[in-house]
Amino acid sequence: MERVSAVLETAVETGAAAGAVALVRHRGETVYHEARGMAAVEPVARPMEPDTIFDLASLTKPLVGATVALALVDRGVFSLDEEVTGVLTELGNLAGKGVTFRRLLTHGSGLPGWRPLYVEAGDREAVLAAIDRLGLVTPPGTRFEYSDIGFMTLGLALERAADTELDQLANDLVFAPMGLASTGYEPTAGPEAYATTERGNRFERRMADWAGLTFDEWRTEFHPGEVNDGNAHYALGNVSAHAGLFSDAYDLGVLGEMWLNKGEWDGSRILSSAVVEEATSDQGWRRGLGWQLMNRSAPSLEELTRVDAGFFPPARTPFTPRSSGELLSDDAYGHTGFTGTSMWMDPQRDICAVLLTNATHPLVDIDKPINAVRARFHNAVAAALDHV
Repeated sequence: MERVSAVLETAVETGAAAGAVALVRHRGETVYHEARGMAAVEPVARPMEPDTIFDLASLTKPLVGATVALALVDRGVFSLDEEVTGVLTELGNLAGKGVTFRRLLTHGSGLPGWRPLYVEAGDREAVLAAIDRLGLVTPPGTRFEYSDIGFMTLGLALERAADTELDQLANDLVFAPMGLASTGYEPTAGPEAYATTERGNRFERRMADWAGLTFDEWRTEFHPGEVNDGNAHYALGNVSAHAGLFSDAYDLGVLGEMWLNKGEWDGSRILSSAVVEEATSDQGWRRGLGWQLMNRSAPSLEELTRVDAGFFPPARTPFTPRSSGELLSDDAYGHTGFTGTSMWMDPQRDICAVLLTNATHPLVDIDKPINAVRARFHNAVAAALDHV
């Protein structure tokens, strides 16, 4: 696996990330688990360790939002094609429009991609009211628009449907049965256990300022062990289906193995094989339920352009390499997180590849080539295990 180590070392040396932890499982065994670089460079330097805990950012979407939703589908709490307004009756402007659990899970709900809802909402009730006021940017089911707002809505719907808070649902249905000691919301380890993200919320503050919005409660210092995402932290008490989950590489390897095992881990049935098959099949736009699917076709300019792009500063270029690389099998699936996290599973080759970096530390630079690092990493993993 020297080629895999070389990718990590190059990423650190070139400044794509301050540090990285990678773990690869193959045929049920851990074949690689290494750390490189620094968990923090400011305000005090700390080396990265194999068991460093990361703010997973949007990996929360498949690992909590989708997994909890599918576990509740297994239990008959709701079906995928029910409208979420059946449980979230506050969303009167969305009622009867076709905003279903399935469409939230596939980013086809028609809800906008991102808004700093914390500017006007500081709790769950206020968030729901803000989402209702936002309404739809496209008719549900007509277009893919990667949406934090959609997964925030999903998490609130899951809590309402199960009459249980989301962090408790995730622990009861997934993490505790799997024995995951380092995975959860609002972890309690000391600051030295975490990879540090950006100082304060400078990136989101620039976005809000660009949109002409005012917010007076910004964090200004580093916050290891506290979710970086603004909507999760300021509006939803650090617990959401779109962001907020923490974990380390070992636990993510176990979670990936559960998915590769069609919903089973160490004798415990977490999800039915039927719902796993549904979640990892193409629902449109090369998306599963919560997961991105392997896609070998070149994206069109339309696919690279946000529906509500007028809300965001223009990007220097819309193109970026796919995080999966090009050498995983056609039925591979995975996801990434804004803080620099990612994981991909390849059922054909029985591979789970986890790459955790602190690419947003000490500051967010959208020109950092983190997706190129991810692509090279997965290509190196696939090539190394090609004939094993």
